Amino acid sequence: MLTVTVVQPPYFMGEDPDEKISKFLLRELENAPEGGLIVLPEYSNAGGISDIQKEKAAMPRAKMMLEEASRVARKKSCCVAINVLEAREGKIRNSTYLFDPSGQAAFVYDKIHLPPSEVALGVVRGDGDCIFDQNGIRFGFMTCYDVYYNEQIEWLARCKPDMILIPGYQRGERTDIIRAQAKLTAFRCNAFVARASYSMGSDERGGCSMILSPDGQILKDLGKDTGSISAEIDPTWKYMRSAGFGGGIIRNDDFINNGLCPEVFH
Repeated sequence: MLTVTVVQPPYFMGEDPDEKISKFLLRELENAPEGGLIVLPEYSNAGGISDIQKEKAAMPRAKMMLEEASRVARKKSCCVAINVLEAREGKIRNSTYLFDPSGQAAFVYDKIHLPPSEVALGVVRGDGDCIFDQNGIRFGFMTCYDVYYNEQIEWLARCKPDMILIPGYQRGERTDIIRAQAKLTAFRCNAFVARASYSMGSDERGGCSMILSPDGQILKDLGKDTGSISAEIDPTWKYMRSAGFGGGIIRNDDFINNGLCPEVFH
């Protein structure tokens, strides 16, 4: 069994929102359960700001956030998934790090699909590497805007992940659409989904940090609340179903895969 925790900060407004969000996330990280997996939202070092120069000024904070994530992973013998906007190898990256229980950065996923704001910022998209095996669990990675693209969902489905990690922002998206996207991803990939984002308060947009099972069921959902939620799961569990009415039992993802005909659509 694995304890999965997702963290949702408030979307601070006013002066120095990025600093307030970073401090909030570090407190929640420190208070999270030992063992298991902790997932933080997108832009842990630069949340709450949209001005290009201010975002660039917040990028050096990525180093401190990564060091703290590594320290907590080691201290709590857990895995920590944390997203940062950073300068790496001379390029601006939207990076999700997965730290293992020893505190080592086991994998780094670079966001593939970039919205106009990140294109304007000069973010360089990733090369497509979004699958990683860790201690018998196959992790898939998506970040925020990636969830709109079935091409990545289909690729992940072919790779048969056990859990998909989604650091998100999606401040302007409706809550019903956010939930639908997460449910579809879990169902299509036959994988657990752990999504962490930002609460927009009473606005019916954003929020919805949640944990879903491979059959698309929402196990835990923060909705508009702030803080963290946890669920204990068996990451190897798969949704099994009949292969059509009266048919034998089959994995749900294989039921869909067996009917694919990409050659028809071109």
